Parts: sequence; structure tokens; C-alpha cells
Amino acid sequence: MLLFLYNLFFPIALLLVFPLYLRRMLRRGGYARNFAQRFGFYSRRLRETLSRGEWTWVRAVSVGEIMMAIRLLEALKREAPDLRAVISTTTSTAYKIGLEQSETRKWIEVIYSPIDFYPIIQSCWKKIRPRRVILIDSDLWPSFLAVATEYQTPVFLANARLSPRSARRYQSARWLARPLFWDRLSKLFAQDERDAERWQQAGVSADRIRVIGSMKYDTEDGGEPDPRFLYWLKEKGADPTRPILLGGSLHPGEEELLLSSLRELQDQRLFLVLVPRHAERTPEIERLLQKQGISYALRSAPHFEPDTSVLVVDSTGELRDWYFVATIVVIGKSFCGVGGQNPVEPILARKPVIAGPHMENFQFLVDELRKENGILQSDSSESLADSVAHLLKNPSERNRLVENASKALEQHRGAIRRTAKAILEW
Repeated sequence: MLLFLYNLFFPIALLLVFPLYLRRMLRRGGYARNFAQRFGFYSRRLRETLSRGEWTWVRAVSVGEIMMAIRLLEALKREAPDLRAVISTTTSTAYKIGLEQSETRKWIEVIYSPIDFYPIIQSCWKKIRPRRVILIDSDLWPSFLAVATEYQTPVFLANARLSPRSARRYQSARWLARPLFWDRLSKLFAQDERDAERWQQAGVSADRIRVIGSMKYDTEDGGEPDPRFLYWLKEKGADPTRPILLGGSLHPGEEELLLSSLRELQDQRLFLVLVPRHAERTPEIERLLQKQGISYALRSAPHFEPDTSVLVVDSTGELRDWYFVATIVVIGKSFCGVGGQNPVEPILARKPVIAGPHMENFQFLVDELRKENGILQSDSSESLADSVAHLLKNPSERNRLVENASKALEQHRGAIRRTAKAILEW
């Protein structure tokens, strides 16, 4: 009955949110490409490929989940060489990056995730005929899980992170979540004991939960950041002697904050690299820089003058390698926003990290890092410049942060390998 009511009202809800969705499509661009896949319509070439069946279907919402999915699939492929995978994603940016990644991995097909309307999901299921499903993080949809149950397809929730806020929400609606979600999962791979306890409180039975570590924080086989942008900056004429402050995955308001720090620390000759979370915000950032009279360059138009102090990275999918050039990294969405962004990639690039007060989505990791003195977390935006100045003046402190952060991540090392092994053992 719950599923029937959900699908009864789903088309109405879809019509109500469509104007907002259309606005986002127009703003970000790229959504028109293969848009029909969201309704289960595939090209002839793709239909013929999918008709082979026996796919491992991985659902990965956005860019971070796509990259995690690729690492997990590679671990699965090493153990099961005949594995073929379909990755479905939601955002146009993730779709583009997924297609790029699949170019060198011919055993992976990338599609848009279908909307969660039962007839559409069932149609997609008949075309793909997956042998297993892997959900990355929390991509939970009632109709999708119902069809998986109908076809007796095992469903694994990998890297299952649950914030205290989400736990309270699920706990208050256990009567709804359990039949629609939890009873349809074959196994849930929790990141740590605290998460496992929260999942149980939310209604997941203990026998479905296994603590395995965080794939997002797994440093095993993570690869080394590519120093290509260090050479790129030198080739384009940037001064290689200037210390670099990099803001990664920035949200509105955080560019102003970093520019304020740049002004306060003029005596340090800082060079600022701004990497917005969404590249389509570049015109807005340019207007801000022009208003303040700051000389800047764009990643797409790298013209550097002697007084150029800012680079705006107006591209996508490159942040991991941009971290390599930094002297100090500031985590986006942690000052002007809620939740924060993943601090692991700059730590893997062996860079000291400063985060703001809002790292709720990574609270467990931040707590571990702070306990080991592996991160600086500023209590307010006003203290950011002081934190940057402190690290610039104390190279030994920068090195200490990097070493301590690496130790804090050690508990998650091998999480992807353990997840792949548990899935194949099922």
C-alpha cells in the first residue's frame, strides 16, 4: 500500500518540482544530452550493449560518488575479471566525468539514473538485467528497491554514512523507512561503530550491518595526485616562489572570505587559487574580482601578469590534482554553507588543511583529525586569516598537520578492498 501511494503521488510531485529542475538544467548546462535516459529510453547502441545482461549496477549521485564507484569497480574487477558494470548518476557534471572515465574502461557503461516511478524502473530493469546492485552512500529510492526485491537482486549500500540529523529523521519514521528501504537491503556497509549504531536506531536490523571503514577515506590504491598543474602554472608565467592558498569546492560567499585573507596577508605575497564547487559560477566570481580591482586569470584563459594574484579554476573534475600545487588548502562549504566538503583529497596530496565550523557531513572524520591534531578548524570566518598566517610562518607546523592527518586516515585503509570482497562473497 505504501509503495502504491508513493507511485500515485510521484507524478504530481514531479510536475511541481519540474520548474526548479528546469531552472537548474538551464543554469548548469549539459542536462539535455541523453535526457531521455531518465525515463528509460536508450540509444540503439546502448540497448544492444545492455541486452547482454548480468551487469553490476552502481548508483552514484554526483562527482564524488562517481569517483568512489570507479575505485570500487576496479577492486571488484581485479577479483572478478568477467565483471561488467553500469553506473547511473544524477548530475550532468557527474555524467560527463563518468563518460570520460569509461573511455579507458570499456567494461563500464554510464547512464543517467531513471526517475523513481515504478513502470519506468521496471522497464530499465528488463533492459539491464543486473545481477547485483550497489548504492553509494545513500541513494535510496522506494520503487527502485521494490523492483530489485521483485527480481530477487541483492542490493548493497556501500559507504553507508548516516549523520545524527538523518538518523533522528529516519528514527521518527521507522514505520515508513523499514518496509520501503531497510528490509530491501541485502547488506549495509557502515563506516564505523557509531554509524552502525545509528543505522540500528534508524531501523536497520543488526544482521544486515557490517562495519568496514569509509571508502571515501580509503588511502589504499588511491593513486598519487598528478603534479601537472604545478608545471602548468610555471609554463603560463605564474611566479613559482609565491605561497599558494587554495580554496577547494567553494560555495557562494567563500570567495569573498578568501579574498579578505589575501588582502590581510599582502606582506606574504600570497597567490590565491579559487576552485568553485560549480564552474558556472565563474562570471559571478569575475564580477567580484573586477569590483575589487584584483588582477586574475582563468584556467580557460591563463594570461598571467606580474601583479596577477588570483586564478579561478573554471573547469570540472580537476580539483584532486589542483590540491598538489597548494601550500595551504581551505575546505569549501565549511564557512558559508552547511556540511562541508571532503578533506581527504588534500590530505592525500600531503597538504595542511583548514576547515570552517560547518563540517557536519564529515563530523566523525573531523573529530578524528582534531583528536590527532591533523587539521585546523576555525571557529569563525574572522579567524581564517590568522590560521593561514600561522601556517605560513611555521613550516614545521604544516608538516606536523600532514603527518598527523595521514595517521588518522589509517583506520580506513583498505575499506574499498574489504567492500569488494564482501560483495563478491555474497
